[in-house]
Amino acid sequence: MLLQRLSPTKEKGQMRPLPSRRSPMMLVVGVALTALGALVAWQVYGFASQRVPVLVVARDVPIGQQIQAQDLRTVALGVDTTVQSVDAAGKSALIGRRAAVDLKAGSLLSPAHVTETLVPAPGEVVVPVALKPSRLPARGIQPGDRVVATAVSSGDAGRGPAQDHQARVDRVGQPDADGLVVVDLIVPAAAGPALARQAAEGLVAIVLQSRAG
Repeated sequence: MLLQRLSPTKEKGQMRPLPSRRSPMMLVVGVALTALGALVAWQVYGFASQRVPVLVVARDVPIGQQIQAQDLRTVALGVDTTVQSVDAAGKSALIGRRAAVDLKAGSLLSPAHVTETLVPAPGEVVVPVALKPSRLPARGIQPGDRVVATAVSSGDAGRGPAQDHQARVDRVGQPDADGLVVVDLIVPAAAGPALARQAAEGLVAIVLQSRAG
């Protein structure tokens, strides 16, 4: 008589489970991903928790219009340090100033969006003058400079004497495809048409006055 085996018979086709093995590389990757996730979560939480009260535009304000209290509202935002903004505590100081650009409702207010003086002021005009580099000072000009828009002779004997115009630089553009630089000059309103005609005919050069005082 055959002795029966003490151990039960394995079912036909049943596979023995393979021993569990975990690659050291997978462990390293898992730890790195966990650390990265924790770092991202910490940065997001830190950014969200550092909200500061800043001013945003509550309704559209056209350029040049005086700013009123109801034009601005306060919101708490996590603002990046590279983004120009206005602290809500300075709201009262902005009332009565003018919009330097068109302010759109919902936009973040920047210090550059507000000005104390309107350009051009009453009695003044802005005249754009396209100039060759040879008719500009080599050191360049900048907004606020006092200059003389001097007449350049055209050689036309029948043309009346051109005039020189005391002016103030408002803006200086970048050279265009032809190398011309457009300079916005602020002049008295009465001098605007004459300077515009000279500029259209290319009869203007810029003389930079002293920046002292």
